[in-house]
Amino acid sequence: MPLFRIVFLLTLFSVFSQAHQTGLSFIDLKKNSDATIDVVYKKPLSDTRDEDITINYPSRCIQDTPTLKKIENGFILRKYQLNCGENGLKQSRIWVEGLVSSDRGVVVRYESDDTIYKSLLRATTPFMEFNKQSSKLKLFMEYLQLGILHILTGFDHLSFVMGLLILSVSLRKLLYTISAFTLSHSITLVFGILGTATINIAYVEAMIALSILFLAKEIMLKRQTFTKRHLGIVAFLFGLIHGFGFSSNLSQIGLPHNEIPLSLFSFNLGIELGQIIFILLAALLLKIVHKFISEKRIDIAVAYTIGSVSSFWLLERIPF
Repeated sequence: MPLFRIVFLLTLFSVFSQAHQTGLSFIDLKKNSDATIDVVYKKPLSDTRDEDITINYPSRCIQDTPTLKKIENGFILRKYQLNCGENGLKQSRIWVEGLVSSDRGVVVRYESDDTIYKSLLRATTPFMEFNKQSSKLKLFMEYLQLGILHILTGFDHLSFVMGLLILSVSLRKLLYTISAFTLSHSITLVFGILGTATINIAYVEAMIALSILFLAKEIMLKRQTFTKRHLGIVAFLFGLIHGFGFSSNLSQIGLPHNEIPLSLFSFNLGIELGQIIFILLAALLLKIVHKFISEKRIDIAVAYTIGSVSSFWLLERIPF
């Protein structure tokens, strides 16, 4: 059993140590008054071992300046300037090479005159046309997908939800607790995006790790505590912090100025759908495993796992 725990924890540690990275790349294109186009390709530092994607432009486009490389705000930036003629990229398209199905994709934003085009490119749809703006339905589906991807690859948030699942002793309590968590992080997601209330992201990330460590400790305690008696209240309070984490990620992705309510709603809905998917799968897995291993041992294994990983996250994220 001790050897199993060590292997289990080391495996999860290698997976979770990259928690809360967006995994998204960005291509920002802006047409200037002289018809040149400023290009900024941004890739997360966490993906430093991955090769760059290749951006293909229309044959008429010529790169006027050498590529400048720098590191800024957690991203590797590559900047250069294109000349695609008087009409820029209008009535044409770009496409990318190098994306695989496991990639979270590339967010492309093109600003030309008074028009802004925006889209999420994936391995299955690696191109973007600049002949019309995205429909509201397409915009809704793109941000819905971003929300689902964010929560399902946000291992710190999922660890917290797993802790809530373990501490919920009944279906009724689980529904109440998850509803409270959902309500609170939805509130601060909106406040964070609109700038009504903000917290330094370094402190937010550290407090998210601390919230997971707190739940791990509660799972290990045999006695009835305030948290176990009022899990919904605790979930609501910690959810306020997690919401600021969601808003920070969405701020990096960006929102279309003319469709902020729609894109914000669809992103949050995606988070909730992803959360529901995780809870259903985790609950099913726990039910199956309980047939072979006692519930107490499973709870201890989960507590050790999320507690160990969140301790590492906390030490890594504490701003010095």
